[in-house]
Amino acid sequence: MARILLVGGGRGLQNLIRERTPNLRTIVLARTSAIGLVPDLEVNDFVGLLPESASTEEWVQTARAIQTLWPYERVTALAEIDQDKAAAIAADQNMEYHAPDLVRVVNDKHEMRQRLAKVSLTRVDSELPRDEHEAVESARRLGYPVVIKPNGGRGSAGVRIVESDSAVIDAFRYASEIGTDSGAEKACLISSPPMIEQFVNGREFSVEAFSHEGNHVIAAVTEKFIDQASKVEIGHVVPARISGLEHEQITEFVDAILTALGIRFGATHTEVMLSEHGPELIETHLRKAGDEILELVRDATGWTIDEATVDQAATGRFIHPGWDEAVARTGGHYTGAAAIWFAQAEKTGRIDRIQGLDELLSQTEVREAKALVAKGTLVGAARSSLDRVARVRVVAQDSDTAVAIASGYMETLSFVYQEDS
Repeated sequence: MARILLVGGGRGLQNLIRERTPNLRTIVLARTSAIGLVPDLEVNDFVGLLPESASTEEWVQTARAIQTLWPYERVTALAEIDQDKAAAIAADQNMEYHAPDLVRVVNDKHEMRQRLAKVSLTRVDSELPRDEHEAVESARRLGYPVVIKPNGGRGSAGVRIVESDSAVIDAFRYASEIGTDSGAEKACLISSPPMIEQFVNGREFSVEAFSHEGNHVIAAVTEKFIDQASKVEIGHVVPARISGLEHEQITEFVDAILTALGIRFGATHTEVMLSEHGPELIETHLRKAGDEILELVRDATGWTIDEATVDQAATGRFIHPGWDEAVARTGGHYTGAAAIWFAQAEKTGRIDRIQGLDELLSQTEVREAKALVAKGTLVGAARSSLDRVARVRVVAQDSDTAVAIASGYMETLSFVYQEDS
């Protein structure tokens, strides 16, 4: 009977891999803070937990010990946290997974940009200042406006666009603070210093792709909606409202990025800015998109990337979604549209309830209407996507209609705070 080592969490994906491959046995090795991301502990042959301070070598040695007692043939990480550990374990045991160097580079935004610059796939310069004084000097060299963010951040955490020396100092301190918020469900994967890079003006998109043996299937281009105050994403729609030519520009650019980085398999989520000079990379990730974007992709294309992910991890096999690749590159493969919208807290306080969600669930176009915080949770100004308080996901015939419905329904919700009730 086949057995796989699952490194880190993965919630629904860990259950899905067992559902899709019934004869597969699973072992989990995770950090202690990720235990809540491991569902149904008892169905695994073994679950091991390592302290937050454990070194990569300790993970590798533990995986070797597990191999002697519960032999496994494959290894994977079904969540972004601890992909570096999975990569080190796979390399040590000569198993297929992302190369350790690839995981390291993708999680280091500054180094990734430097590597892509060498093959002319980014025009954006970036620096890693060590303190506020160096940050000001970097900003002056790069030219205002600049973007300051944690080098290993995620979910828009700690991102600020600044246009003056004084603003650089504030943003550097903010990014430094957010950069220490690391862990399984934190703002950063690892503790990260601030990075500073040139600002690119344009429209923001993400590209959801899936790779197999170095070939990249582009599933969708997602249009993103950003709150200008917090820089946190407040909505997405698939397909993006762009021309076929722009769709092809973006997808071919991302294909080149994935190839240049050496990505050979698995789901990727790549964020790009479409500027007057063409597409420009923001960042890429060796994981599926968050924010229910893959649900939007499924509703708009019929392809469930989560199933492809676990099938490939469990067996090494891949079933193509069946569309013509040339048609898909220009956006001709979509069968409908889907959008999601998020709410941020209106003020600082403890949420008592969110009124209107149950009523939305009765609407035929609504696929999900959900509170993202429990009663009594202290909420306030959003600093990352983890701070949003509710979401609504819908389907429609076209993207304009989907955006209008999703954002409109969000406006119907009301938020009651405990101090007001």
